[in-house]
Amino acid sequence: MAQPHTSSPSSEVRRIELGTRPARSPSEIFVRPGGTTVLLFDRALAPDAVTLEGRERFHRVVLAADTLVLLPSDKLKDGTRLRLTLRYEDGSAPREASFLLVVAPGQFDAQVEVVSVSPSVRDERTETAQLEGELLRLREENARLRAEQGPTGLTGLFATGLLDEQGLLGVKLGQYHPRPQSILSRGTRAHVFRSTSRVAVALLLASAGGHPPWTASQATLTDAMGRRSRELRVWQARPLTDDDTDVLLILETEAGPLELHEAYTLELRDGKDSRAIIIGPVRFPRM
Repeated sequence: MAQPHTSSPSSEVRRIELGTRPARSPSEIFVRPGGTTVLLFDRALAPDAVTLEGRERFHRVVLAADTLVLLPSDKLKDGTRLRLTLRYEDGSAPREASFLLVVAPGQFDAQVEVVSVSPSVRDERTETAQLEGELLRLREENARLRAEQGPTGLTGLFATGLLDEQGLLGVKLGQYHPRPQSILSRGTRAHVFRSTSRVAVALLLASAGGHPPWTASQATLTDAMGRRSRELRVWQARPLTDDDTDVLLILETEAGPLELHEAYTLELRDGKDSRAIIIGPVRFPRM
């Protein structure tokens, strides 16, 4: 029986168990544009046995023995749902595995282990060695795929049109005024940036103390009417502990030169606490 998805951070290995009978509905696997998702199977897959809806919206679909690597392009948008079906080589039950690839804000599966039956208890040292070997191989594969995407750094930005002769525009936001019970102190600093097709918020988080390690998992811009304007991609250098004063947090989303010109409120949430950290007003520079 396929297991339901329960929001896994990209640093974790998610596990899906398939029964011998087809599931009523395929398991969901969360992907995101520009993010590499790797599916590891416990049985060999048949060559050229991948059926992927909307395959033209992926930079890479690489099948190798018992592994499938997916690298979606920016053509995938929030709410996209694509069916993926693979056939096993040995023909035993289950003969194939089906999944739904889903794009949703704050959800991403970087690595998924798919087993066709519940495995017996393995020797812990053997399993650890196998996982370490797989991790090394996947890192090498990811590095190769990134290299094939083209130039990086400023060269890559100019080559892809993300920068033009105006460069990257940035301004510093005013001093942060924490709300009651906020985990951030007044020492938190923020800058906002705009390129030809993207905007970003860069924060140096300063802790107010008295809280467990905190990592942002969701960032939302809301307008003056309280309506959600945009979900932002989140990258945080490390968890914020109660004595940190300079943890870098980068938030980014696509936006053309004529978009996102109002004053917005930024809401930050982690994966454990429903309370939001509120920062604002946020105004992006104009090109």
